[in-house]
Parts: sequence; structure tokens; C-alpha cells
Amino acid sequence: MLSSYLFTRESGLTNPRELRSAQLLRQYSTLVISDKRYFPTRHSGIVNALAVDHVANRYMISGGSDSRISIWDLYSREGLRHRYEIVAGIPAKKGHKYGISGISWWPFDNGMFISGSFDETIKVWDTEALEEVYKFEIGTRVNAHDISPIAEHCLVACAADHPAIRLIDLRSSGAAQMLSSHEGMTVNAIKWSPTNPFMLASGGSDGTVRLWDIRRSDACLTVLNLENTIGKGVASINLDSSLRAESFSSSSTPAFGKVKSHRGVVNGLVWLDNGKKMVSTGTDEMIRVWDLTAPFTRDTNTLVNFGPLVRNRYLQCINLVLSPLRDCVPQLLFFPSDTGDILVFQVLTGQLIRRLAVSLNTRKRTCGLVCRGSEYVELFSGNSDGDIILWEAEHYAQMPHERNSAMNQPTKNILTEIYKGLELENY
Repeated sequence: MLSSYLFTRESGLTNPRELRSAQLLRQYSTLVISDKRYFPTRHSGIVNALAVDHVANRYMISGGSDSRISIWDLYSREGLRHRYEIVAGIPAKKGHKYGISGISWWPFDNGMFISGSFDETIKVWDTEALEEVYKFEIGTRVNAHDISPIAEHCLVACAADHPAIRLIDLRSSGAAQMLSSHEGMTVNAIKWSPTNPFMLASGGSDGTVRLWDIRRSDACLTVLNLENTIGKGVASINLDSSLRAESFSSSSTPAFGKVKSHRGVVNGLVWLDNGKKMVSTGTDEMIRVWDLTAPFTRDTNTLVNFGPLVRNRYLQCINLVLSPLRDCVPQLLFFPSDTGDILVFQVLTGQLIRRLAVSLNTRKRTCGLVCRGSEYVELFSGNSDGDIILWEAEHYAQMPHERNSAMNQPTKNILTEIYKGLELENY
């Protein structure tokens, strides 16, 4: 496969982006547990959340059910056995009383991060001083939170054990808006659009995925309908324009109640980087890819089949992770299955690329998950026994002497990496 890419590239038939994507896809398809780099310290409970900073791409935060927060330095040197160190941390019970449900860096600066907890609070922290800057009392258990990677409005969206979504403003340190439309008892997943700073997606115990425009008084744009598939031309809510305004006007409108996105609780959401598609998962053990390019009355379920290996029975928010768009086209989806495996799919086709098993003897459920991506083919996972594991490309883990550049440095010459890959195939 790589030989044909090299030939077409030399002939000018393939652009450099396609060649790079092919090489990175090959590396992602060989992910194994690193035998050179490891985390010596474990959480005393489930690792619920992992986050890598977007600025330096060097520091990672972990948060667990033990309420402890740790900041790790991911820098390591080529070919040497390396133990990752904690550079700072917040001890158990000092920051939050109960377990951490989510962690996120401030997207524009790694000097601040946000944590959500089952103790009914969301807190904003100064990274340097490890001091609490803001504390928001949500009043009910926080299941997930998210902050827009592109917006300037400084709003944190909060999904909790309540049917309403709360938007909290970091500038005013208070609640900015309540979005009410979900009919269940809880909202389990929430994600901002990567391209529209005012668009938000949420998933709840009522089995619906809802799209919101926070600028509107009737903020709920639509409910994604699992029966609205490609070719049917059936509206998400109602095609009749006379009823469309009515169906947007109130969460109690019958049109909303009839529509389902999953036949179970929706507990995982992720947008593709181009903002044109979104992936959802629920306790019906289905993964669905939604096409959002059409008008919001015609958002479609693309019917991508991800096979029989998906296991998802826990109500807790699932960390669905995508490889960066600049790495692989189409993007890869990393799904933490309840069996303990991490399933790697091509997101637009559902093809299983790799099945990452932590252990063949014991089934350690994977909870926290983050892809370092871009310059690094690395995946970090947090397990139910408190371990954090690094996954890296197989030949990187087993033959570091084959590489001339440090593992932590950006690939300067993709052709050099391709030729090394060809050598390894004949090794």
C-alpha cells in the first residue's frame, strides 16, 4: 500500500497530505501498549477524565473517582525507558469532595483548567498556583461539561442530573442561561460545535440528541431522529413549515416527544472537526453518525454500521475520541467498550481498524481517553483500576533505534518515515 503511495507521489498523482494521512493511518492501526514509557503512580479509583493541553501539547491532566487531580509532563527522550512524572497535583478531598467527572484545559492558554465533579460543583483552576479561581454551585451531580474551542464568549456548558442545561459565564462568574427541552431526568453528554461558537449538542436520558443555538430564545433547533435516514427525506421533527415554528416553541410539544435519537440513554457525543457530522452513542449499544450538512429539519442518520463488538451499558458519560483531522482523512474514532477493549474505527465507514485490549486475563474497563495526535501517534487511556496507559505505534515501541528523530518532535520529512516503514515491513 505504501509502495503504491510512494509511486503516485513521485509521479505527482498524490498530494503530500494524502501520503501523510496514509502513513499516519498505518501507524494508528499498529497501536500497542508502550514498553518504554509508563505512569508509575495510579489513582486509587477509576480514572474518569484525561485531557492534553492544546497549546504546548505537552501536559496532561488526569482526574479520578478518588477526587484527585494530577498534572503530568509528557516529555520523554527517544529510545530510553521513561517514567512520567507528576509536576503538580491537587490531593484527594482538597479540591473536590467526590469523584471527578470531567477535566478540560482552557483552549487558548494552558494557564487555566476546568474540572467538574459529582460533588455538584464546577471549578476553575490557576495551573501555576493550583488555586481555585471560580467555584460554581450547580446544585446537582455534574455528568459532563464542555467549553468551546473557538468561541470568545467564555461559556461553559454543563450537563447534570437535571433536564436543563446550564451555561455558566467565566467572565461574570455566574449562570448565564438555562436551556430547557430534554424530557428525561438527566443530561449525560454535551459538546460545543468545533466550527460554530454558538451551536451546542446535548444527549440525555430521554434518548434524544438535541442541537441548540444559544442566541435564540427558542434555543433548541432540532432533535435528531434515528428514523430519518439517507434517502427517506423525512424531517427530524416535521416538514410542514406551519408546524415547524410550533415544534420549536416548547419542549412539551408532541413533535419532540415522538422523536428518538437512540433507544436508550445518550451518553456520548463528539463532533467531527469539520463540524459537518457528529457521532453519538447510547445504552442501546449503537454508535450513530449524523449528517448535519442539510438544513436542520433534515439532519440524517447515515446508518453507518460499527459491528457487534460495541458494549455500552453504563449511564456515565463516555469519552468518544477522534484522531485530529490533519492526521487521518477520514478521522478515526476511538471507542472505550465496556469489555475493557478500545475499538478503533474509521468513523465514516464503521470499519474496525484495531481492537486494543488492555489485558487478556482481566477486563479493566476504560473510562478516560485522550488522543495526543497531530505530531504524536499516541493514545492515553485511564482504567477502572486507576492505571493510565500509553498506546503508541508498534514499531515505535519495539524498535526506537530505527528512528533518527526524537519521538516527541514533529515529523520533518514524511518520506523518510515512509521508507523506514517499508524497511520494517521487510524486517
